[in-house]
This record gives sequence, structure tokens and C-alpha cells, in this order.
Amino acid sequence: MTHTLFKRLWGIAFALTLMFAWNVSFADDGHYHPDSLQTVTVSGTAIVDSSMMRAVYFLDSDGNGQADYRLNFGPWWYKPDSSEAMRPADGQSITITGGLVEHAQGDSLIIVYEIDGEFWRNPVEPSWDMMGGHQNGMGHHNNMGFAFGWMHDSLRAIALNGSVIADTTFVFAKLYLDVDADSVPDYFLNFGPPWYQPDNDVQRPADGDEIRITGGLLNNHDIPMVIVYTLNGQTWRDSSAFGPHFGSGWIYDDMDEGRYFYSPFDSLDGMYVRPGWKGGMDHGHNGMMSDSLFCQILEVFPQNIPNRGENHVLAGYEIAMFNPDGSNNMWMDDMNGGHMNMNSKVDFNFHYTDIQLQGERIDENTVQAKYWDDRSNQWVVVQDAVLDVNNNTVTFSSTEVSNYVILSGEQTVTALDDPAALTANGFVLRQNYPNP
Repeated sequence: MTHTLFKRLWGIAFALTLMFAWNVSFADDGHYHPDSLQTVTVSGTAIVDSSMMRAVYFLDSDGNGQADYRLNFGPWWYKPDSSEAMRPADGQSITITGGLVEHAQGDSLIIVYEIDGEFWRNPVEPSWDMMGGHQNGMGHHNNMGFAFGWMHDSLRAIALNGSVIADTTFVFAKLYLDVDADSVPDYFLNFGPPWYQPDNDVQRPADGDEIRITGGLLNNHDIPMVIVYTLNGQTWRDSSAFGPHFGSGWIYDDMDEGRYFYSPFDSLDGMYVRPGWKGGMDHGHNGMMSDSLFCQILEVFPQNIPNRGENHVLAGYEIAMFNPDGSNNMWMDDMNGGHMNMNSKVDFNFHYTDIQLQGERIDENTVQAKYWDDRSNQWVVVQDAVLDVNNNTVTFSSTEVSNYVILSGEQTVTALDDPAALTANGFVLRQNYPNP
């Protein structure tokens, strides 16, 4: 098999796995798709079964002493790093908000998002963007955004060996590294978004794999994050691509050259701000604009984009414009969704991958850019956007900078060349024991 054919088959197989993951909720305790879960809030008494190797949690919601729901708090070692929430004790009265899974066997499971009003976990957190710590709590539900501005640690080079631990509660596993063989994560491994794949066919490791990595260390979380540069001696990500602020940076009213800012894991997702940008009116700030702004663009999960409606989103972006005091010009009434008008045009370039196209089953020729208009509360198509199907890009220029931009299109069922060759052996989704 030639290298080109192998790479093509690998890409299609990965896309099939991606598509399967996006659209299927498994009947066991792992790889659940948040979109397939009904968000519920239930109160009752906690029942804790400590007879097993790891405690198993239940909820009695009607006071009859019998379990009505099993509670999934994630792996036994998981705890939130942005709240003081704790797992309940046996007999404790609690209120749970989470994703309901009703199994065919009749038993019901709730994957916990909140306990007693305290944040527990975000079902669709774009963990690769969380380089400034949790900024949003439950961003999936209340539109608080993920941008962190310049408030982050500097990367420190590090080399590590250890065993991979995978949290497979939701569709895309989060990977951690255990370096002291105690079965507890010591580092979170940031491999970028699920659709990121280096050109050299290196694959993400699986649960239990022994690996060696080099990367950039951040200590913003209870579990330190390592942005992976090399995996087992092979390049995963160019360390020079991040820059001092992960692709973000400052613009000034007196600058005489434009500046380009980009998403941390794809330099082709970006915006070029030209000189003379000051002088427009930014929404909600009475026409006053700072002499300097910190610009940031992040690619997030489609599910992180609020008000998606009927749009079939293959890529979603959050754009932030911070004032020197740390306030975000895109915020309105303490939540995201605003816009700014600039005095000069901003050139936007958005890049999508074949994995995203195939995973969302989008007809590439129908891809278009849309931005959220907070004045009309609707998505607006960018009429003059240019779609380049050869380079997988959408480009346009505008004086308006919206907090949210999406690439969307029409879904289609694409005939595959050779179904027999696309069994995707080796690309199955793995379950991690236990996620009680």
C-alpha cells in the first residue's frame, strides 16, 4: 500500500469514527454524545455503594429507599478545578443537574454537570483552548465564552515518560499522563482539537499506552497541562507556532502595520487587523474605544456556539477583543454575543479540515461563513465570502467583528469508493474502566 493511499484511508477511517462519535450515544458508561443527552435537574438522597473497588453513586428521587438513577461523576480521580464541589456522602440530600441516559434495560443514568448548584464538569469543554484556566464554568449552557486573553502562564519546556490514562465519559477522550505508576493523572495532555492531525500520520495514544513526550508545560489547572510537541520522538506540533500568547496579541491605535492573529492549533484560522482600526463604534460602549486592544480567536466545538438553531456547523469560532483592564468588548449583560465596528476592514481567514467535513457530512460546495448579529438575534450569511475548496478555506473582509463566526453547510450522504476497505480497524472507540 502506498503512503498516499494509506494516508487517504486513514483520514476516511478517522472521519468515520468522528461521524460515528458525533451521532451515537453508547449503551455503556462511556463516549456519550452531549447532544444525545436530555439535560435534567433531579433532587433526592444519595446512595453510595462502597462494596466495589470504586464507589458507585445512585440517587433516590422519591424517598422510597431505592435507587432511581445511577450517577456518573466521571473517573474516580476526577474533580473540578473551578469549584469546591465534591462527590456526595451516603444519605446526603442533593440536587443534580446533568445529562440523562435512559438505557433499554430500564435503568437510568445521569452524567453529572452540577451538584447542588456547583459546577462539576462541562460536557463539551474545548479542553485544548483552556490554557488560561476555566473562565466559563458551564459555558455550554450560559454563554460565558472561553477566551482568556493574556492571562496565562508562560510555556516551560518539559520531557516526560509515563502511561496514558483516558477519560472516556464523552465522545472524545481526554488524555492524561501518569508518570509515577499510581493510576492517577499527573498531567493533562493537550493534543489539540479532535480534528487536528499532523502531516506525518502520527496517531494519538490509547489508554494504557506507555509513551514519551516533549511539550510546553502550563500550571493553570489542578492537573498541569502539557501541550504536546513530540510523541515518541515524532513531531506532533511545531512548538514555535504558539508565540508568546498562543497566536493572540495587541493592536494599537498608532500602529503603522497590520497584525495577524490566529487560533492556537491552526494558524490558517485567523484575522488580519489593518492600521487605522480605531474610530468605529463598539457595541455597548457608547462609541468609546480603547487605544489598544488584545485580540484573540479560538476554534471551539460546534456545540459551544450558542443559538446554532438549524445550522449544520462544521467549525465554530469565538473572537474576543479585550481592553487593557481585562474587560471583553464582546460581552453584553455579563455574557458573550456582542460585536464591534472597526474603522478599517479586518481580513478573516477560516480553515476547515476534511475530517470536519466528513465528520459532519457536509457538502463542501455549500460551505458558507455566518456571523452572529446581536441586534437582530440571528445568523447572517457573509455574502462576499470566498470559498476555496482546494485549500479548504473561507475568506472575507469586514469592518464588523462579531463574537461568533461559524462555517456551516448542507448535509449530504457521500458514496464511498470502497466500503470494504473502510472498516476502520484500529480506529474503534475505546472504553476506559471505570467511569462510575
